[in-house]
Amino acid sequence: MTLSLVIGMNIGKLYKNVLLELGSTVYTIDPDPNKNANFLSINDAIKFLIKVGYHPRQIDTVHICTPNWTHESIATEIAPYSKIVFIDKPGLLNEDRLYKLHKMFTDTRFMMVKNNMWRDNIKEMQQSANESRSIHLNWINSDRVPSPGTWFTTKDLAFGGVSRDLMPHLLSLVVAFFPNTYKSLDLIGNGKCRNWSLNRLTNTQYGTVKADGIYDVDDLAWLDFSINIGEYQTIKIRLEANWRTIMQDDRSVTFDTGRKQDKFELGLCPEYAYKNMIKDCINNLYNQQFWNNQYEIDLWIHRMVNEI
Repeated sequence: MTLSLVIGMNIGKLYKNVLLELGSTVYTIDPDPNKNANFLSINDAIKFLIKVGYHPRQIDTVHICTPNWTHESIATEIAPYSKIVFIDKPGLLNEDRLYKLHKMFTDTRFMMVKNNMWRDNIKEMQQSANESRSIHLNWINSDRVPSPGTWFTTKDLAFGGVSRDLMPHLLSLVVAFFPNTYKSLDLIGNGKCRNWSLNRLTNTQYGTVKADGIYDVDDLAWLDFSINIGEYQTIKIRLEANWRTIMQDDRSVTFDTGRKQDKFELGLCPEYAYKNMIKDCINNLYNQQFWNNQYEIDLWIHRMVNEI
């Protein structure tokens, strides 16, 4: 049986449920007493685990589900006790910070959460991708700005807006489509903008508006790539992430071969993908090539997000 810590009890609730279904022993941490976590701090959790007979580095997985600006400090604090540390997207501030984290804790495995890569239809989408002339990846929402006015929409705390919140999902899918050649993608266009302001936003299922808060992040972002497949085939790839639009929701990927279009609805990532990701990482704990690949993917995603 594995031992897991979940830090942050918003999206962390999903991880707790997934881990329990996998048969893991799970302890939760959140400084907010209203979240009903097992512990208010990492220090409290570690002291308890040692008291009941666990030894350092016996924690199999840690899941950091806290605000973006806290990811690095929490990863640094928990790494000495952990075998695998999952950091929720968008990871750290930039690729340099990620590099330093890896160098500081060489005995700990780190991975930015890329659960979409473990969807069960990835092989089918890979085949469609390699037959395409163009690919359109959309994560477009009619109205899903997360908690406007809070840290989510404060650049100093979130590092950016939708470009940090949703674009990593799309980039990880691109890697899944081209696992051996994604580094050969040519970035041919990018951009971001802020279309909305606090006084134009309404409460949604993703949080209430904090009218006296800050909204200084992008809410629309896009990336354009091209890649040569063989001697005669060039594929154009468009990624678009949007928190709020007058259009309907469109979370999908469309593959256009020139003769036909194959469209795959994405929706919210299913829980089984989280389970597959966690199980795969645990099973590959001692597979250095697996972790080298994950590190290279995470560096590339950090680099691409910072290009926007």
